[in-house]
Amino acid sequence: MTTRMMLGDSAAHRARTSASAGARVLTRLIVVGACALLSACASFDPHNVLGRHITYGAQEPVAAGTTLPTSTRLAAIDAVWTTVNDRYYRADLNGVDWRAARNHWQPQALAAATDDEFWERLDQMAGELADSHTRVESPKAVARRKQQQAFSLGLNIREIDGKLTVLAVNPDADAYWAGVRAGMQLTRIAASDAQMQWRDWSQSARKTSSPQAALRAPLRKLNEAAALVTTGLTMEFERVDVTRFAATLKPRTLSTRPTVAHRVLPSGVGYIRLTAFQESLRGGVLDAVTALKDTPALILDLRGNGGGSAAMAEAIIGSFFKTKTLIGRTATRSGEPVTIAFGAIKLITLERSVSGRDDAYAGKVAVLMDSDSASASEATAGGLQSTGRAIVVGETSCGCLLAYLGYAALPGGGELAYSEVGFTTVKGERIEGRGVVPDVPVERTREDIRANRDRALEMAQTALTK
Repeated sequence: MTTRMMLGDSAAHRARTSASAGARVLTRLIVVGACALLSACASFDPHNVLGRHITYGAQEPVAAGTTLPTSTRLAAIDAVWTTVNDRYYRADLNGVDWRAARNHWQPQALAAATDDEFWERLDQMAGELADSHTRVESPKAVARRKQQQAFSLGLNIREIDGKLTVLAVNPDADAYWAGVRAGMQLTRIAASDAQMQWRDWSQSARKTSSPQAALRAPLRKLNEAAALVTTGLTMEFERVDVTRFAATLKPRTLSTRPTVAHRVLPSGVGYIRLTAFQESLRGGVLDAVTALKDTPALILDLRGNGGGSAAMAEAIIGSFFKTKTLIGRTATRSGEPVTIAFGAIKLITLERSVSGRDDAYAGKVAVLMDSDSASASEATAGGLQSTGRAIVVGETSCGCLLAYLGYAALPGGGELAYSEVGFTTVKGERIEGRGVVPDVPVERTREDIRANRDRALEMAQTALTK
């Protein structure tokens, strides 16, 4: 699941645990591997869970100053168009004229002066579906994702109360060492008025699943613009005391490695902060829930968490229920569960339920969300909220709750993610395109950011300790 709900980890986990004995699992996986190599078992692997990872032969390295040949670009376009057309989770493709989308974007992609521009235009074609999960990544983006890195200015900026406000600064970024701090206002980008440039970028961005998801588009454009200026991008900021200063900033390769932390707050309420649903953190989160079992209430902070493993999300939800509980339903294009091995191994069932735990946390629960909380974060918050197990505090989430079963390799070295599974809560509500709506809404204000005040955390504690 990107900045996102990828079910690759979930599929692997379910495949490992679906057999009752290790020997049977090993036998099945050997057959799976053989079938993938033969690339001829559509009924064995109807969702192409295995076949998508087969690359398009040895890729000839592209020399500096040259571009992918037209034949490779055409092959990549065809692979994206055909895969989405045949395998997208909704047969109506969200009502999009998919052939017209290709007719519009293919000439522009083929005419792109650089490979970076080619991949961006191919992603624009995928964006016609208005689906934040369905996207095309360039070879450069693929490499950064696999290394858990982001090439950016390290700034999180959002328009609040009519001002472009700095929400956060990565301490490893140039901006931090230039004196940029949360609460400051961005006033100029190079020679342009920052507000006007921001709105231009918003209007020219690819389509997204919701207004909340669209908020992130100008920031991506800012990072892309900075990457094009080798000497650095000059930006002007206004401090809290209204004095201004300029800084020339360069994007850096910054770590996006996720973390988990927990503690007991001075109020006595337990607190867990999770930045991504990465399977390597599953044990740490579940251990944190156990460590806080004697607290009267617990806050799960998923703000800024873009998602990850669906299996991990279900494990976390299950740690708050003592008995088996239905938490939602899934939808696939065929209306059938996602399986491999001629249906013998179910990777995703149509009903989402958690088995529960004897040592489940019994106190009150609140989940903190913001507009950057997406995918597995939304599945977790929505599952707990719709069953009445938790309240949600903060902002309406991204509205980006679909799933894909792993990236598909493309000619030229790029990769495609395409939505294959949809979700509804136990109440039949879709979070995709809408978001998880908080029970206790808390909007960010410039005053709170400048004062370094976490009002959402305050309100969550108040709600839990009434």
